[in-house]
Amino acid sequence: MTRLASTIAALLVTVACAQNQPPTFTSPDDKQPARENVVVQINEGDVMPAVARIKAGGSVTWANLSDMLATVRFPSGIKGKLTCKEPLRPDWNYVADGIESIPMKSDAENVVFPCALVPGTYAYEIWIFGSMMEMDNPQYQLKATLQVE
Repeated sequence: MTRLASTIAALLVTVACAQNQPPTFTSPDDKQPARENVVVQINEGDVMPAVARIKAGGSVTWANLSDMLATVRFPSGIKGKLTCKEPLRPDWNYVADGIESIPMKSDAENVVFPCALVPGTYAYEIWIFGSMMEMDNPQYQLKATLQVE
């Protein structure tokens, strides 16, 4: 009976922890050709295009059309793939070995990637949150990709 109780307790803890994680959404890839300049549209439940294909040396701009705040986050390892080294400001900051955009308000401002990336595929996340107080605890996350050709 003790073993059953331990198993049930572990299951309840797992379920409780899973409920504290924001839901993650991935938009469908609509196979757009590579372009010189790409605008990525952030909506409340998706990001379009989900896979932004950019020609080498091109630029990427994110536009937040959701009713909430949004931040674009590239994970560790991106720092060595940037063609520029400094400065990333005013729109981007280093976070460990990754980079993060400033919070974008709905329909108020766009964020442009600071410089070109070397050719490759780069996964990133968009964190959606209601206020600056919730910035590190997003209500949900969108996953997307930059493909530099």
